[in-house]
Amino acid sequence: MGRGLVAAALALTGTMALADVPASAAGSTTYVDCSSPAAGNGSRTSPFNSIGQANGKTYAPGDTLAFASGTTCTGSLSPQGSGTAAAPVTLTAYGTGALPVIDGDGGADAVSFTNQDHWRISNLKLTNPASSLARRTGLRISATDGTAHRGFDVGNLVIDRVAGQTSKNSPTTEDFVQSAGIVTGASGTNSTLNDVHVHHNQISNTGGGGLKIRVGAMAVKGSGVLIEHNDIKDVGGDGIIASYADAPMIQYNNASGVGNGVYPFSGGNFAGVWVLGDHNPTIQKNAVYGITRMSVADSQAFDCDWGNTGTCTIQYNFSRDNVGGFFLDCDGCGTIGGAEQIIRYNISENDCRMSSVSAGRSALHMYNNVLYCTDKKLDITLPDESVVENNIWVGTADSRLPTGPGVQWLWNVFQGVPRPTANGIVGDPRFVNPGAGGDTIGSVDGYRLRSTSPALNNGSVISDNGGRDYWANPVSTTTKPHRGAYNGPGV
Repeated sequence: MGRGLVAAALALTGTMALADVPASAAGSTTYVDCSSPAAGNGSRTSPFNSIGQANGKTYAPGDTLAFASGTTCTGSLSPQGSGTAAAPVTLTAYGTGALPVIDGDGGADAVSFTNQDHWRISNLKLTNPASSLARRTGLRISATDGTAHRGFDVGNLVIDRVAGQTSKNSPTTEDFVQSAGIVTGASGTNSTLNDVHVHHNQISNTGGGGLKIRVGAMAVKGSGVLIEHNDIKDVGGDGIIASYADAPMIQYNNASGVGNGVYPFSGGNFAGVWVLGDHNPTIQKNAVYGITRMSVADSQAFDCDWGNTGTCTIQYNFSRDNVGGFFLDCDGCGTIGGAEQIIRYNISENDCRMSSVSAGRSALHMYNNVLYCTDKKLDITLPDESVVENNIWVGTADSRLPTGPGVQWLWNVFQGVPRPTANGIVGDPRFVNPGAGGDTIGSVDGYRLRSTSPALNNGSVISDNGGRDYWANPVSTTTKPHRGAYNGPGV
């Protein structure tokens, strides 16, 4: 493996194996070792020994700010300066051993950047514990000066124990919104953040939530948001939210036990992975499971919330055992965006609930999903305008699926649960091994269809269907697909 892959793999175990930090030819490296007895000049042989020294220098394009592995620095790090697209500034570790720790010691942020550009941040452990809750983060990136800022690559961080606010109720609502493991924000007219890549981070026990990536406002959105391969566990609030972005992508993340942890959620509503005020957002290939703390009305795995425009796409995800359910349509919860909601090729196991705030104008097209719930009755509400087709519903006899003049049920399969219209197959879909999903998107092969399934090759043809099923098997736009999330050969 190359140096970057080694660093990524080892960061998840909390150890490092980077003997040296290669600086760009255009820049220099500043070293910080908080275990050093004397305040040096920032060289390898005479490193800085405090956060204060690191904050006192302005870093230029190509520079590196490196913290010694196996050490802890206490205080709020806010390094100054900006890089360029060709020569970003790097904040990382050097040496071997455990990840260097930056302990915010109860300050507002363990690490922060304001109105800066082009930083790469990696291979650190951030913590910010306190005896009481407040607006608090592990890492904050802010744009406040009315201009566009860009170029933040945030990866391979371990963030644990941040005493952020866990109640969304007044008077701490805004403190909750601004608390999480990683928070980005844009405030002030025309301020935006762009080209924000948040990846391969491990976040746990952070009050307020895991990742809150806000990059603009309703009128002016940021762009280039990619949130992927993060592991969010036991955070006291939302797992992942992307807001006020143009075409943000949230993919390959794992969120478990959201709402729990050392600083558990304590008031209002939260959800697993959701989007707000975005244009054409996509949530795909994520696993969300084990949300056991019910908030006032939410606690779902996925949510197309208010203010989204264009199309809100939720596809190829796996969710299970979430007390609030699989999906929330909340376009009526605030400024109405009216985005079309495309929910396709997802697998929901023992979530048993979907919720819609019907005051919104969003139209739902929900197709080729599996909703499996055998332990309690389904609790399903849908937007006023919904087309529900090619799905497989497994439920209990006392369940009732919603009907209404704006809801169309087409080509579904119903096992156990009474079908809401005359259209659809009643019977066993013949899954390979249903109800056995695990903790990853790859743990659901039990929802493939046997060769004897009545759901093979008789679904509705859907144009612009994404071109593939949950397992990446092709889906034709001219040939009838299977019903459910599987479109491969019968097993």
